[in-house]
Amino acid sequence: MITYVSSFPTTLESGTPGLLNHLNKRENVNGPLISKKSELTFFWVEFESDFKSTKTVDIKSCNGKKLAKVNKDFADSMKLEGTGITKDGRVFNLDDCECGSSYSCFFQLDKTKFPFGISSSGVPLVPFVTVAANDIKKGTLIYIPKLDGIVLPNGKTHNGCLRVDDEGFSFGNKHIDWFVAKKSNFNALIKKNSFSSVEVFSGTSPSGKKCTILNYL
Repeated sequence: MITYVSSFPTTLESGTPGLLNHLNKRENVNGPLISKKSELTFFWVEFESDFKSTKTVDIKSCNGKKLAKVNKDFADSMKLEGTGITKDGRVFNLDDCECGSSYSCFFQLDKTKFPFGISSSGVPLVPFVTVAANDIKKGTLIYIPKLDGIVLPNGKTHNGCLRVDDEGFSFGNKHIDWFVAKKSNFNALIKKNSFSSVEVFSGTSPSGKKCTILNYL
């Protein structure tokens, strides 16, 4: 069993330019309405390079095997967020044992398969594509009009199409938690956009036409 812990859901809370030509078109809506109003929040993985303190700890497996020596603040944040990437590029995830006050609760992922971590369904977390939801079947394509036309921090434009790869452990139904890879991406997004609830449509039409998932890396 693999345990995945999403970040505490975080909501967009400031101005919303750049969407006037996209919100009402709904060009990519291929299926019926799933939710008229779902809360939209965000999650990400921790990067050791973002932590500047000098104190270190050993993170270990559930059976006590040493995995790595890392920044202590980074290790503490990994216990909350579920996944972390070390300065040398290794990817660690919480295992299915309890951490408690220790750091003996991690396992190392194959970074070639899971460069940004693993979802509760066992598939890779994909930046700007993966979402967590508790009332939508995993693997479901969805379309969110309010994300159609948003310019991402790397300059690419989102088409509103997403995929349910995960489930949330800190929220209930009518809630979409969007994976944005890094906290800095979240910070950049909230400077330009403002909404906390969204309409959610199926990304697959009754005829089988599917919403297009793009690569935003």
